[in-house]
Amino acid sequence: MKHKIRSIITLLAVTGLMVGVAWADNQMIPITLQSGTGTGCVGSFVGYAKMTNSSGSVWITPPANTTTGTFADESSFDSNYVSIATVVCLTNPAPICGSNNVTFKASSKAKYELVVYVKSSPPTNGEPLNLQITWQ
Repeated sequence: MKHKIRSIITLLAVTGLMVGVAWADNQMIPITLQSGTGTGCVGSFVGYAKMTNSSGSVWITPPANTTTGTFADESSFDSNYVSIATVVCLTNPAPICGSNNVTFKASSKAKYELVVYVKSSPPTNGEPLNLQITWQ
């Protein structure tokens, strides 16, 4: 019986490695209140927040063997809150965008800038945005 259990656990571990394990990073980032107009899909905005790496740079490198990323604004403000999640690759500056979140092709050989632009109803009490990047 112990051998069967050990075999099942080994099979589950190997299956998890073959499917790929997600790696995620959540950051609570204060909004920079600054009106402006972004390029492409961003349009006009009232503020923004940028994720950073452990060195404080906005250019984030995914973990090894990454094939996709999902960048999301997980903030839970009132129903009038609207944001655009954007991803820019260092070698291709055209932004990839989505309303509140965006999934994109990614590589551990590239660097990405992850920014959320707030379109309306920014938090007024100083509460930070809850940003998350998930790499797979």
